Amino acid sequence: MGYRRDELVRQPIGYWTGEAYRRIAAAIRESLAANALSQPQWWILNHLDGGPRPRDVLVETLTGYSDREEGRDVASELDAMVGAGLVVESEVGVALTGDGVTRLAAARERNGATHASLRADVSDEEYATTIDVLRRIVGNLGGDARLP
Repeated sequence: MGYRRDELVRQPIGYWTGEAYRRIAAAIRESLAANALSQPQWWILNHLDGGPRPRDVLVETLTGYSDREEGRDVASELDAMVGAGLVVESEVGVALTGDGVTRLAAARERNGATHASLRADVSDEEYATTIDVLRRIVGNLGGDARLP
């Protein structure tokens, strides 16, 4: 359904960004749950995909995300992953196991389908414009407007 530009300009951005966030986060979390992963565990797997990382650096890096997103304790999530055999700790740092690599690949495939469904009928240009506008709004309000 198409709306006139003057109708869209009068819409409350807080409502639409909040509603979009809630629905996007729920879809991603549901997708991850199908692979028995929490969102912080997903972040851990992705950060370890490039190779081992020191535990303290990994936890410190991801705690900020978790505090904003889920409020889950990243160290506890990491411990659960060690217990589940998805990652292993050694003197080199934390690394993916074979099971961790397999779980990451399955979650990426499912998340790819989730992202495709949320971007249905949205062109790459429209998506890029949306991200850029939101990034600038964040900067206008004193936040960090750099891409992560």
